[in-house]
Amino acid sequence: MNTNEVNSEMQKAGQPIPSSEANNQQPVMNLEAAEAIIARTLSQPTDEELQGRERLELLRSLRIKSDTAVEPEQYALSVDGVGFFAMKDIHALKGKQKSGKSAILKWCAATLVAGSLGRVESLLKEPRVLFLDTEQQAADVRLVLDEVKRLSGVGDDYLDSHLYLYTLRRLNYDTLVQDTRMIIDHVRPQVVIIDGLVDYVDSFNDEVASRQLVHELLVMCDEFECAIVSVLHENKAIDDQNMRGHLGTVLAQKAGTVLQCQKRDDVITVTTSDARHGAMPQWSVTFDADGHLQQADELLQLKERQRTQSMLEKRQADAERRQQERIQTVSEVISEHAGRISRKDLAEALSHRLGIKVSSAYNVVRSMMGTTLHEIDNMICMANENALPF
Repeated sequence: MNTNEVNSEMQKAGQPIPSSEANNQQPVMNLEAAEAIIARTLSQPTDEELQGRERLELLRSLRIKSDTAVEPEQYALSVDGVGFFAMKDIHALKGKQKSGKSAILKWCAATLVAGSLGRVESLLKEPRVLFLDTEQQAADVRLVLDEVKRLSGVGDDYLDSHLYLYTLRRLNYDTLVQDTRMIIDHVRPQVVIIDGLVDYVDSFNDEVASRQLVHELLVMCDEFECAIVSVLHENKAIDDQNMRGHLGTVLAQKAGTVLQCQKRDDVITVTTSDARHGAMPQWSVTFDADGHLQQADELLQLKERQRTQSMLEKRQADAERRQQERIQTVSEVISEHAGRISRKDLAEALSHRLGIKVSSAYNVVRSMMGTTLHEIDNMICMANENALPF
């Protein structure tokens, strides 16, 4: 290879052409050295090849083998010893409109700050909770803070150092993911609560945007090692408990836990709709006379006992009414037969009048013997009938 060929190859490889001496224009670098530089340059991988290698390393790291060490799930909260809202994962809280979802978020936030509230306990030693509200104005969000403070019973300084509450109502949907990432990066929370995930997309029926949003949430969970809990409404139809649109479908597919809120007689009950591991026991909250949240498990149990007792009393009353009607019918039949009737004739008459089988009519007669009915000389008469046989 001559000098011109070497210079041409070095130019193609992006290497500077060696300088020449002032008078004789002879190259300073000999041909062997130049050829070595060119060979090394041409053997280096391209940017595309480097990216491919990095991607392959990433994919290799995702393989689970027999000797792969996997840390057990760490949870943010628990009920009766059963954990929920696993760290480094996304979760959902769903329910019909005005079913009490925001109230449950307040209860969870207060529990994380206070350590325990009712049957719900925090599993975080030094909690940092980020609460993002996309629906309410600042004055209403301030009421959320006040309620969490009342429930947790902590002071202002402690609350402000453990709960970070933001109102994002006036931010446009196309910046919310980036804004959320910036806030998480700044606060470094362990739990992120998003009250109003639907505001992060232009349409909850945009499948591409929905998948991208859920993917971004998962990435943030891994990157910042936090749990992200999002609220999404169920469809409006009473018998449809699915979360709305493609966003709800994708969120349900990816969420580690999906909890459901249902409201009845001012009692909000939380149950596990779907969970990758053990289901959380249900728990309930309600409102006191001043509209403040309070535990409702005992109240709910009391109402359930009262409802059960009422049902039992109603059944007993219905049974007594039916028995009196049967006694009245038996009395009428016996009176029509001059106060005395054979067991067979009485059973057949009751079968016809009560619309029951003859065998069942015999059982009716048998149940009344000794109390309502007496048998004298194989004839049935009413218990108050003292007539003697002729």
